[in-house]
Amino acid sequence: MKFRSFIRPLAIVAGLVLVLGLGLLGRLTLNTPLYLIERGGQAQPLALQFVPKQSPVVASVLVRPDRLASLWEYLAAPRLRQETRRDQELIEQALLANTGLSYSRDIQPWLGEEITAAMVTPDLDQDPTNGTKPGYLVALACNDSAAAQAALELYWQNRAIAGDALTFEEFSGNRLIYARQGIPRSSREETAQLATALVANRYVLAANHPDVLRQALTAAQSSDLNLQSDRRYKTALRELPSQRVGLLALNLPGVNQWLNSERNSEGAAIALSELGATDDQVDWGLMSWQLTREGLVGHTALLAAQGHRLHPQRVRATDWENIVPYLPDSLAVAAVGTDLATLGQRLDPLLALLSPTGEGSFPLTKMIDGALGQGAMDFLQTGVDRSYGVGLGTAKTGAPDWLVVAPQSETLTAALDGMTALAQKKGLGVGALDLRGTPAIAWTRLALPKMRGSQPLQVVAEVAGLHAEVDQYEALAASPSTLDAVIHPAGVPRQRPAWWSQVAQVPGPSNGYVHIDWPQIQSGLVAQLPRWRLWSTAAQPALKHLRQVTLVSGDRSDAMQTGSILVQLSNQS
Repeated sequence: MKFRSFIRPLAIVAGLVLVLGLGLLGRLTLNTPLYLIERGGQAQPLALQFVPKQSPVVASVLVRPDRLASLWEYLAAPRLRQETRRDQELIEQALLANTGLSYSRDIQPWLGEEITAAMVTPDLDQDPTNGTKPGYLVALACNDSAAAQAALELYWQNRAIAGDALTFEEFSGNRLIYARQGIPRSSREETAQLATALVANRYVLAANHPDVLRQALTAAQSSDLNLQSDRRYKTALRELPSQRVGLLALNLPGVNQWLNSERNSEGAAIALSELGATDDQVDWGLMSWQLTREGLVGHTALLAAQGHRLHPQRVRATDWENIVPYLPDSLAVAAVGTDLATLGQRLDPLLALLSPTGEGSFPLTKMIDGALGQGAMDFLQTGVDRSYGVGLGTAKTGAPDWLVVAPQSETLTAALDGMTALAQKKGLGVGALDLRGTPAIAWTRLALPKMRGSQPLQVVAEVAGLHAEVDQYEALAASPSTLDAVIHPAGVPRQRPAWWSQVAQVPGPSNGYVHIDWPQIQSGLVAQLPRWRLWSTAAQPALKHLRQVTLVSGDRSDAMQTGSILVQLSNQS
């Protein structure tokens, strides 16, 4: 038999096997929730036509929640899948509390691939004298209008049985249904009127007041009023990846108004719109969220405020790979960048958001100035004129800990001399220290520790800070244990911190990174912020899976600042 006559049928058979194999593989992929990672969900939220463009916060989930739950369970360790299902049930109970509805029975049969929720206004009546009550809107895409109508009827029947008086209203060709609670328990509850409408058999709208529904229906009738047609939204959306499962839009002046109204009048006002320099003002932002096997990636576009132009800041080719190995894994917060002076300025709005008084600021300045004297941080910022690594954590003694790593230079040497002179004026001593074979300089203060009984008095030296040369870098730390972790890493050769592998999910260079180890800082937030304590308790089924958050700074043109947020979740342990 000729070789050609033999190979031709074999090639045909191999081709058929390949085609069938690829087809089967594609079918298996479609039948597993992994397609959400590969392709994402619905491309854009269509329900934004109902969202007034001045709304402070708008969030859209572009895939049905049960599909996300299936993916989360699919990726979970087998022994944890039952616990994962319990967490999902707790979240469902919290979201549908007091409605008498079940997601799987009453909502899933008709729900489409989009849920959009918005805070339409920070205060419904715009009267600060009687407190604030935000107006909320939820729009759900509808695939089966008959099933959606049945679910609404069931809900309102339960409300009527509970004694609520129902009101039916025709507005812009749509039927609104709402009710006041039968016996309000407080004056604020008198304005709580849940309202619903089924619009064009395609969307179910729900709001916490009929006025919110009226605003939504009015916005849908005019392209000048809704977010879907807004120029800012379209501009930002063009800059973000098209593969997504969610979008988050922030109207920063409205968010500022809402946050500041929640605080004591004596507290400092929060300003989320500043990007470091006071004239770098942004007023609107959009985040596009993608799924990964490790969690979420959010790509961000912040737009310059009207009448403002940002200071362009192009990403420079910086070799972060060389400096991150000097940041231990044990740090609660780690940052790398090229301008230490602006690090605090960029983080201050976020820290103010977490502070009870709105006066939160980057703690590194307070820590270093408190340890070595007022103005020590100014010396350090002047001396670190190139790339840097910064870390915050808690020492073994429970005291706040800090770390700064920067390339050696003449300016840094001069800055350290200035810090030493400042420390001596404060009464600190300066001396050489051998740290397991590595020479270091320590700033110390003499102290008398509390003694018990008749024990003799002992004078001890407390370390306020110390620094040492490590390879081509200078490392400064608050405690000997932290500096020792930098000088003598556990692994040889020196390894990058575990969180650095996440950065590969955001291709291209960056202006800097800020990494947060969530379990370490969560306990501090709960202890300091009563409002956070209440919120975190309600969200615990979801928050307990949060592990790491990494902020990535991207390009800045005169009109837009880009960046990313990496969120690492875990259901493996």
